[in-house]
Amino acid sequence: MLVFWISFISNVIPFGGPPYTIVTATILIQLNYIYFWELIIIASLGAILSKIIIYYSANIFRKPLSKNKNINLISKISNKYLFYIILFILAIIPVLPFDDYLYLAAGAARASLYKMILVTAIAKFSKTIIEILIELKVISLASYIFSISKPDVAILLTALFIIVGIIGFKIDWEKEYNKIKDAIIK
Repeated sequence: MLVFWISFISNVIPFGGPPYTIVTATILIQLNYIYFWELIIIASLGAILSKIIIYYSANIFRKPLSKNKNINLISKISNKYLFYIILFILAIIPVLPFDDYLYLAAGAARASLYKMILVTAIAKFSKTIIEILIELKVISLASYIFSISKPDVAILLTALFIIVGIIGFKIDWEKEYNKIKDAIIK
């Protein structure tokens, strides 16, 4: 249950919280990889269910969030397949929590939660497997190279990923989207 709650709580905090996969990877190391698949499923479930809270939290704070340019962009594309493709990609990208920000915007834009959860379930399960496998290797390698404990490596990685996530939310994604769209059309 610890893995579920760590996954749930860290995923429900869009601007912070430890990446649940690093914590799960650290626990797996401590348990000598016993219960690998069980912990993957439990961690994935916590991550998926937390998105419902993020979505409804954004819906409650819709007015202040509507000042963010990204909310308008999400409103425009939330009923298109492109939105769900973007959601899948953002939800499966290892390490970066950009799907959290999309859930915030989608909640404020009142996109379809049911469809989003279906897409997210597939992506989060896949992401959890991929990310934990990568992190197990990185944590072990960094621990060996720098002669520091594996939990210390996990803490350093957690801080780094939180900073990257905050920077990602500050980017004007509508501006970047329009740049890409204009480049493709040319």
